[in-house]
Amino acid sequence: MHLLPSIFRERPTPSIINNLLKNLAADNTDKDIFNIVIIGQTGTGTSSLINLLTGTPSAPTSSSVRPCTKIFTSYALTIGRRSFRLIDAPGFGTHAASMRALTRSLHLLDARFGIDLIVHCLRSSAPANAHNYAALRGAVPDVPIVAAVTGLERYPGASMEEWWTHNEAALKTRRMVFAGHACVAAGVAGDRKIRARLGESEKAVKELILRHCFLRRESCEVRSLKRHEHW
Repeated sequence: MHLLPSIFRERPTPSIINNLLKNLAADNTDKDIFNIVIIGQTGTGTSSLINLLTGTPSAPTSSSVRPCTKIFTSYALTIGRRSFRLIDAPGFGTHAASMRALTRSLHLLDARFGIDLIVHCLRSSAPANAHNYAALRGAVPDVPIVAAVTGLERYPGASMEEWWTHNEAALKTRRMVFAGHACVAAGVAGDRKIRARLGESEKAVKELILRHCFLRRESCEVRSLKRHEHW
C-alpha cells in the first residue's frame, strides 16, 4: 500500500534539484550544518534575503518579476558558532507542472538530507497565496515553517512589525499559520532609514533562524529517547 501522496511516489528526480542533491551527497563537511530552505512566490525577494544574511551579493537578484533562481542553490552562513546551509529555491509559479516539480524536490531534499526550517517569503504589497502555503505544508508536513514578510523598506509605519499586527488575522483566516515571523527590508541600501531597517532585518531573521531551526532535530531526539525507554 502506498503511504505517500501520488505526486511523491517513484518518479525521476526533478532537474531543478539534481545538482544540489549531488553536491550534498559529496559533501563530507560537518554534519551539524542545518539546512534552511528560503522559498516564496516569484518576485518575493528570496535571493535578496539570502544576500542580506550572508553579507554578499552571491545570489542573483532582479528588479523585474522574472525568476532569478531556476534551480536549488545553496549558500553558507555562520551565526555565532553555528553553521547553516541557506538553500535558495525556485519561486512558486503559476503552472501545475512547475509546482509539482518544486514540491517533489522539497520532499526529496527532506527525505535524503533533512530540512530543518523553511522560511516562506511573503511580499508585503501582494496578497499572500494560501495555495503555496498548502503546497509547502503538504510536501514537508513535519518541517517548521516561518514567515519573512519582505518589501518593507519604505513601509509608512514607525515599525515594520506593524505590518504583522495588521495582517496576522487575515493570514490565519486563510489557514496560513507560521511557527514564527520577521518583517524585513531586504533590498538595496538607500537613505539612513532604509539602511537602519536593513540592519534590523538582518538581526531579526538571524534570530528567527536561531529560535526555530533546532526544533525538528530536538523533537526527533525526544522521540528517539522515548523509543529507547520502551525497549
